Parts: sequence; structure tokens; C-alpha cells
Amino acid sequence: MDEELLEISDEIFAYIISQLTLHLRFMDPALNRLKTVGDTMEYRCDGVFFHYSPIALIRTFQYNPNELVRGYLHAVLHSVFQHLYFSKNRKMSLWNLAADMAVENVIEELGLDCTKTEADEERRRLIAKIKEKTPDFTAQRIYHVLEEMETDEIRLMAPVFSFDNHEIWYEIRDAVSSGESIYGEENRDDPTRSGNGTFEGATHDSDEKTEKELSGPSDEEIRMVKNALKDWKDISEKIETDLETFHKEYGDQLPALVQSLASLHREKYSYSTFLRKFMKNGEKLKISDEDFDTIFYTYGLRLYKNLPLIEPLEYQEMNNIRELVIAIDTSGSVQGDVVQSFLQKTWNIFSQKENFFTRFRIHIIQCDMIIRDVCEITSMSAFDRYIETIELKGFGGTDFRPVFTYIQEQIDLGVFRKLGGLLYFTDGDGVYPKQKPSFLTAFLFPHNNKDIAVPPWAIRYSLEGDE
Repeated sequence: MDEELLEISDEIFAYIISQLTLHLRFMDPALNRLKTVGDTMEYRCDGVFFHYSPIALIRTFQYNPNELVRGYLHAVLHSVFQHLYFSKNRKMSLWNLAADMAVENVIEELGLDCTKTEADEERRRLIAKIKEKTPDFTAQRIYHVLEEMETDEIRLMAPVFSFDNHEIWYEIRDAVSSGESIYGEENRDDPTRSGNGTFEGATHDSDEKTEKELSGPSDEEIRMVKNALKDWKDISEKIETDLETFHKEYGDQLPALVQSLASLHREKYSYSTFLRKFMKNGEKLKISDEDFDTIFYTYGLRLYKNLPLIEPLEYQEMNNIRELVIAIDTSGSVQGDVVQSFLQKTWNIFSQKENFFTRFRIHIIQCDMIIRDVCEITSMSAFDRYIETIELKGFGGTDFRPVFTYIQEQIDLGVFRKLGGLLYFTDGDGVYPKQKPSFLTAFLFPHNNKDIAVPPWAIRYSLEGDE
């Protein structure tokens, strides 16, 4: 590689970083994290190296420097949001576009003069179209919206948002053992391969591959990318902290960036794991291998032939569901497929018999302003029938208090003796009780609606699109 071209490229990157750092001091650790390498025909970034073509870089900078400033920030934000590491079970074509739209939305929100380009208006139009379908504009949310769209429409949208080639994400993912959790398998059917990127010199397809590109990432590159994950986690957490403290004036003006960082750092629990909070301890008819002493058992068989000195315990201490209340907000804003999906998901978990004691009681309540229906479930078959025949009732306003009053009455009457708690499925917009109840309560939201403030004594849980 021509040393003079590399020196000029280094000066260009110094200019790009200085322009961005001037306006985005809180992004300084991220902007200076990547190592630039002039060794490819296109822009590629793996969270450690930013690969580029010196000739294309210099040509683009000569005629349109804003394209490069915006493109470099685009690649850095992919690493900040750790898009490379979230490719598990994602369809490549959709995840590429979702990740690109997420970072381009943040760049649009920043509104820097040094990142303005001719394609801005078209990007804003397409972003507005997707925002109509999702309240949270993160890559994960965008991905689920794109799943419902036509392939041809996605093909047309992809080049408008693309800058760097993402194939290196999947090459590294595929080279890592499938047993490792940060990578996964998915289809390599990227429709963007047939189109050129909006940014000059940036495409998702290229017939001219260097020998290094054809051979794929080396073991050392894979190791460095995996190790870089911790660094990017630390960097993204520092950016979030800065936006909440020293640079709060920026944070208040950058909801998309703050939202994406908050979603990234929010601790995730699977729904089945979450439901364990509502299980009670008790004995269940099941051989307890942990409390069974095999030494005495086998010694007795040897000494007395068929007479063991100790038998395995027939009961085992377990945490299972004994009593539970599921309330469904049947107001006008929560109905139809959303409720059906919630009940089906809950049923899929409950249908595993090891989650229940032999005898259990579940009350399913439909409620808007008043209680519309109560169904008591005491068997797996009854729960199954309820799912198949449920008819939603209500569709008025939302008042949570009648359900709490009903549950307390059942406790006072002795109907509930070991209540696990209340799961209230709702959009969150309603009248909450002022007093803390005597039982564990969780409000389950179909979306991560942070605008709704639940009482401090309640648990908030958002059912993500994956669930």
C-alpha cells in the first residue's frame, strides 16, 4: 500500500474525529476507539478495526467530506450499540437494515452540520414511516417491524441507510463456535447485495475481493473482536452516564440515543424466569435425589440383598405455582391479538407440569373500569379450554383498583392462602391503587412504555417482541 496515501488517510481521519469530538464530547472514547486499516475495497468495521480503501476515502473527502464524517459516526454507533454481537437468530437482510436505520436515526437527531447529506430527506421520510409502527426506535424493535414488510420494499430501503459492509459481522459470527452465546446461526440471504450504498464508495456487494477478505477473519481477529465487547460495553455505559450527568443538556435533546442506550443496558429476564418470582415454596411428590444418600442405600442392598437401609425421599422441596391471579386489561387500548399472544405465551410456560403443585388455583380476571369476568382454573385441561374459548369483555376505560379489592376479599375469605401474586397485563394507562397491597404485583406491558409511571411497590415488566 502506498505510504503517502495512508498518511493522507490518517490526516482525513484526524479531521473527521476532530469535527465529531468538537460537538460530541461525550462520544470521545468511542470516536477514538477504532483502529483504521487501509486494506480493502470497501468500508468494513468489526468493533476493533475500521477497514477502508485509501483511494475511495480520499476521493470522497475531496468532493463530499460530510459523507465521510457521517459514515464514520455511523460505524462507531454500530459498535456503541453492539449490533455486531446481536446477530443471533437474526435474518441478515433485516438485521442489516434495522441496525442501519437505528444509527441513522440517532445521527439525524444529532443534527450536526458536518453530517448533513443529500439523502437526509429520504432517510427522514422512511424513518417516519417505521416510527408509526413502533414506539421504541431501537434496532431490535425495527427488526420486528421489518419482518412484517415485503422483501421488495426492504430492498429499496436498504441502500438509503447503508454505509459499511456488514458481512464481516457474520463471518466472525459463523467462525465462532455455535455453543457460545454471543453469536448464532441465521440465513445469509441479504437482498442489499444487489444494490449500491447511498454513500460514495460504500456497497454491500463487491466482485473485487482481496485475498485476505476471501480467507475470512483469522483466529486472532476473532479473539480481538470478542475481547472488544467488554470495552464497548464500558464505553456505552460511560456515554449513558455522561448524558445523565455532565452532558444532561445533550441527553434531554437526544431521546433516540438515550433510549437505545437504556434498552442496551436494561437487564433482561426471560418471561419464564420472571414468573419464578410468583412461585411459592412447598413439598411436591417427587423423588429428591439431592437428599438421598446412595452409600447407605447400596450398602443395605449388599448386606441384606434386597433390603436397603434407606429409601429415597418421596417428597421434594420445590418452588412452584400454587395460587396466582392473572388480570387482563380489556379497555379499548388493549385487546385482540395482543391479549391472545400474552395468554398463549403464559400458557406455554404454565403447560410445563413441573411449574405447578398437584393442586393449584388460578383466577383469570377481565377488567376495564369494573370487573367483567372471573374464571377459576384448577387443572391444566381447564386452562387449555379457557385459552381456546376466551371471549374478551369490556372495552371501556381502565381502573386497576377493582382487581386489587377483589383479591383482598378472596384473601380475607380464605380462598387464597398462599397467593403467589398478581400479574396485570395492561398498557399501563389507568387509575392505580394508592396503598401498597399485601401481595406481590407486576404490571406487564406489551411495549416498553417508559412514559407510564407504575407505583413504587409494583414490578414493571415489558414483554419484548421476541416474546
